[in-house]
Amino acid sequence: MLQSIRDRAQGIVVWAIVGLIIITFALFGLSSYLSGTAKSVVASVNGVEISERELLREYQNAQRRLQQMLGSNYRADLFSEEVMKQQVLDGLIQRELINQELEAENYQVSPEQIVASLQKIPAFHNANGEFSAENYRRVLAVQGMSSELFEMQMARDIANEQLRNAISRSSIVTDQEGNRFQQLQEQQRKIGYMRLPHQRYLKKIKISDDDINAYYQQNAIAFNTSQEVGVDYIELDLAEMARQIDFSEAEIKDYYEQNRQSYVSQPEQRKVRHILIPVNATVDEQQAREQIEALAARIKSGEDFANIAKTESQDPGSASQGGDLGFIGLGVMDKAFEQATFQLNKSQLSQPIRTRFGYHLIEVTEIKPVQLKPFDEVKAQIRTDLQTEQAEKRFYEEVDKLNNLSYEISDSLEPVAAEMGLKIKHSPMFTASGGQDLFANPKVFSAAFSDEVLNQNRNSELIELSDTHVVVLRLREQKVASQQPLEEVRDSIVGQLKQQQAKELATKDAAAALVRLTEAEDPKRVAADYEQKWQDAGFIKRIPSEGDKLDNQIRETVFSLPHPQDNQAEFTSLTLPGGDAVVLALYAVKDGEPAADEASLQAVKQQRANLSGQIEYNAFLAYLESKADITRNLQPTEE
Repeated sequence: MLQSIRDRAQGIVVWAIVGLIIITFALFGLSSYLSGTAKSVVASVNGVEISERELLREYQNAQRRLQQMLGSNYRADLFSEEVMKQQVLDGLIQRELINQELEAENYQVSPEQIVASLQKIPAFHNANGEFSAENYRRVLAVQGMSSELFEMQMARDIANEQLRNAISRSSIVTDQEGNRFQQLQEQQRKIGYMRLPHQRYLKKIKISDDDINAYYQQNAIAFNTSQEVGVDYIELDLAEMARQIDFSEAEIKDYYEQNRQSYVSQPEQRKVRHILIPVNATVDEQQAREQIEALAARIKSGEDFANIAKTESQDPGSASQGGDLGFIGLGVMDKAFEQATFQLNKSQLSQPIRTRFGYHLIEVTEIKPVQLKPFDEVKAQIRTDLQTEQAEKRFYEEVDKLNNLSYEISDSLEPVAAEMGLKIKHSPMFTASGGQDLFANPKVFSAAFSDEVLNQNRNSELIELSDTHVVVLRLREQKVASQQPLEEVRDSIVGQLKQQQAKELATKDAAAALVRLTEAEDPKRVAADYEQKWQDAGFIKRIPSEGDKLDNQIRETVFSLPHPQDNQAEFTSLTLPGGDAVVLALYAVKDGEPAADEASLQAVKQQRANLSGQIEYNAFLAYLESKADITRNLQPTEE
C-alpha cells in the first residue's frame, strides 16, 4: 500500500482523499473556539480574518486524520505540505463563506435539534448507552469549552449540514439517465500498451560537475536547513499528579459502599399486571371509580386477577394477557402508575390509581432487585476517580504558583523547578512548523518561536494545553537556518538529475514510438526495438476488479480517449509520476448492460444523484466565492 500511495502521490486520487478529509474537518470541526487570536492572518473573507494559528491547527488535524486512515503506512513526506495547507485554507474559507450565508439568510436551528444531536454523541453516553449530563459537562471541561460555545458550534454544524443536504440531495435522475450512467460505469475498453521504465536509462546518464553546480545554485533554497530550537520545560499534568497519589484497598472499598447508587448495573425492575377502566366520553370519573372499586372487591374476595383482567380491563394491549405488562423500570410508565408500582410489595393489590388514562388496579408479581457492578469490576475506576479528585485539590494551586514564579523569575527555570519540586524536561530539536508529541501542539511551538522566548531569552507565558495540562518553557539552544554545503548534498543532486534526465529520455522515446504506431507500424516490432514487450491487456474495466493491477493513471488515460473510428486504434502516450513512460493503444469500446432490475436501477440512480448533488454543491460554493471579497496571504513554506 505504501508503494501504491507513493506512486500516486502527485495524482488526483490521493489528493482527492486528502481533499475529502480536509473539507470534512474544515466544515464541521468543533475546535475553532479553542484558541485565541493569532498574530498572523493568512486570509480574510469579507473582512473576517482567518489566523495562521487556526490554519496550523486545522492542518495538523488533517494530518492526524490521514494518519488514522493509513495507519502504519502513513508517511508525512508522501503529502506536500504546501498543497495540503492550501487545501486546508480553501476549506476554512468555504466554511466562513457558508457561515456568512447562513447568517445573512437568518437561518436558525431549533433547541430540539441541538438536543437530539447531543444525545447521539457516544462520548456523552454513560455505561448503559444513554446520554449523561454529567459526562457531557466533564468532556467539555477537559476540552476547555463551555456548553454555550459547544452548542453554538453544534448549531452551526447542523445548519451547515442541512444547507449542504438541501442542495446536494435535490438532484433528480431519470430512468434513462440512470441506465446510461450504468452503461458508462460498466463500460470496458480493449487496450494494448508498452511501458518504458526510466531505470533503463539511468546507466547511460553522466552528470558533470557543471550540471551539479548549476542545479545547486538554481535550487539554493531547497538546500536550506530550517531554523531549529530545543527547549527546557516544566509541565503540570493533572493525570500525572493523580497517578502519584495512592489509596488502600480498604479506602476504595469504603468509598464503594458509601456510593453504591453510583455503581448500578441494572436498576430494580418489577413485573406487573393491571386492570384499566378508562375515563372518557362514555364513562365519567364517578362511573370509572365505582367500576374499578367493584373489581377490587371481587379480587379481594378471591377471584383470579388475570381472569378479571381478561374480561373487564379496557387496555387492549394487555387484557388478553391477563393484564400482564412484563418487567418495567422507572422512567417508562405514567408517573402515578410507577409511584404506586414501586411502593407495593410482591402480590399486594394496589388501591385504585388515577392516571391520565383512567383508573388502574395494579399487582406486582415478581421483583428483580437492583444489581450492582461487582467491586472488582469498578475498583480500578474508583481508584482513578479518587486520585483525580485528590489531585484536583492542589493542581490549580500549583498552576497559579507556576504562573507567578515563572513570570517573576523569568531568566531561568531552575529556581522555579526547585521551589515547586518539579523536574525540568528537555525537548528534541524542532522547527517553527512543530515537532512530535507535545511539540506538535501549535500553542507550544508558537511560544517557542515567540520574540519573548527566542530573542529576549525569557520564560514563556503559561501555556494552557487543556484545563488539566499546562507548560512553561524557555530556550535551551537554537540552530539558525543555513545552506547545506554542496558536498553534503552532492549525491542527492546527482540522483535527482539522473532521475530527471531518465524521465525525459523515456518520454522522448515514448513520443518517437507513438509516431511510428500512428503510421501503422506493428506494435510488437516497435516495442522490440526498445527492448520491451507489447502488452495486449484485452478489455479492462473502468473500476478495477480484484487482481487487476493496471496502473490507475493508465486506466484514467484510457477512459479519457475518444472512441476509435473506422476500426483504427486511438494512440497516446503519458509519463507516470514515478518517471516511467507509457505508449497506449485503444482498440475498441464496449458499453455495459443497463440495470438488470428495478432495485438495481434505483441504486444506480441514487449513485448518479449523489454525484450530481456534489457537483451542484461545489457550484454553489464557487458562486459564494465569486461574489465574496477574499484575500489570501499564505506564504510558501521555507524548505
